[in-house]
Amino acid sequence: MYREYDQSQMFLLPPSLKDFVDESHPAHMINDLVEKMNLASLDKRYGNMGQPAHHPRMMIKIILYGFTVGVFSSRKFQRACRENLAFKYLAGMQTPSFKTFIEFRRRHRDDMKEVFVQTVKLAREMGLAHLGAVALDGCKKEANTSKHKAMSYGRMQEEEKRLKSEIEELLETAEETDAREDLEHGADNDGYSLPGELARREKRLKKIEEAKAALEEREKKDHPEKPIDSKKQISFADKEARCFAKKADGTRYVYNSQAAVDMESQIILENHIEDSVSDAKSAEEALENIEKDLGEPPGKLVTDAGYGNSNTLESCQKREVTPVSATTREGKEPADGDKKAPGSADFFTYNPDYNTLVCRHGRVFEFDHFTGEGKRAIYCSREKVGCTCGSHALKDGRRIMKVDKGYLARQTLKGIMEAEGNRELYRRRKCTVEPVFGQISVGMGFRRYFYRGRNNVRSEWNLVCAAFNIKKIAALKACGKAAAGERKGIQGEESSHASGGERFLYEFIRHMRLFRSHVAPGGRYIALSPHYA
Repeated sequence: MYREYDQSQMFLLPPSLKDFVDESHPAHMINDLVEKMNLASLDKRYGNMGQPAHHPRMMIKIILYGFTVGVFSSRKFQRACRENLAFKYLAGMQTPSFKTFIEFRRRHRDDMKEVFVQTVKLAREMGLAHLGAVALDGCKKEANTSKHKAMSYGRMQEEEKRLKSEIEELLETAEETDAREDLEHGADNDGYSLPGELARREKRLKKIEEAKAALEEREKKDHPEKPIDSKKQISFADKEARCFAKKADGTRYVYNSQAAVDMESQIILENHIEDSVSDAKSAEEALENIEKDLGEPPGKLVTDAGYGNSNTLESCQKREVTPVSATTREGKEPADGDKKAPGSADFFTYNPDYNTLVCRHGRVFEFDHFTGEGKRAIYCSREKVGCTCGSHALKDGRRIMKVDKGYLARQTLKGIMEAEGNRELYRRRKCTVEPVFGQISVGMGFRRYFYRGRNNVRSEWNLVCAAFNIKKIAALKACGKAAAGERKGIQGEESSHASGGERFLYEFIRHMRLFRSHVAPGGRYIALSPHYA
């Protein structure tokens, strides 16, 4: 005995798209969340001229849902809209071509930042994201290029000279050959093949000159006072990707993808692409973006040792943010017996409250002045000392100690770390921000960028972070945390003027909302008044 099976069975009544997607399917959540977003920045790019375009809200739904399930290719989006029920539901049975997705992402490249910001604002409205403690970290995502499509600065200089020499020789040979063949065959007969070789060399020379100029411009920006190292490399395919070498992984081209994460919910509050493989200067842009997009800075910024420097400290101080940052790798702190000579800064203890240095013999060195550019601080002992601590001695017997700005910042950060609760907060960083990158790489399947160029990569990273936030909001809402955040806001607004009967009805509605998916799956519910919604 078999169940009835008939593929030609007709529907008695026209079905709804929702009938083909289970109520608990995440596509419904993405559909509802995107409907709540303010996408005015996308709408303003369209007019009333020409053929009607696909609705940007529909395109965002498809792309964000695709990113959450590991679909990143425009051609795969097109195929999914034709074959996958969830994509058909979000697309409303429309089937945009892959060229439409490519053009949409190109046109709205800069608008993807606003899409990401809308997911953060939505999470805050639902009580899921706060600006208390924010953890900042970065990961090196592979660029869409290969280390075999690159060349070092020294090699480019050698190749440039060789190609110029060969081009000159080919031009001389071409002139001699032209003159000889004109005599043998006549001026109108073409029996010559050298221009092809010449064109290939000129094309290669042009690529090398462009890459060399890009590398020189980048190094001038990063290290303005230093000559360019001959081993510095640049990729011909993506000149803005950075070369990153690690013993375990070898050499590869990457983009340093930064993310600032709420330590309570793991919602990404800020993201950007750092124009360096180092994290040292990332805090400034992260805090600036949070303040600009969300209206206020976080209370605390938690970072690892890669951010423990004067740039992070100054960025936090001017915004009154507490920097909870390590200055050395955990477990790698030097022991007392490993301290350096009396002329080393590690031989001293820094007191940020009085801005003084104290050597191991108890001599106090007071701050005197900064050097011309403010990079080094000069400290002088109060009186003549008998020890040899410090850089050198003055004629009156007092000692001088010179320390760089970074040393003072690290000592200040060490003092902040020892404050009550900060070290425990720092330990939580490992289980808040770092798992986010793991979930993006493994859970979403995003391990490398598909676009080239920093602006295109920035747009792609915004989409990835927006999709992650959508996925995280759906997960938190499923476990009831979003409902708790919403309830807290509603109670604060309505409890002050609600009567006893209204409070009873509100509590009844609240409990029904929490359990309605278990009470009557697939059923219909009565629309409630906005006062209780």
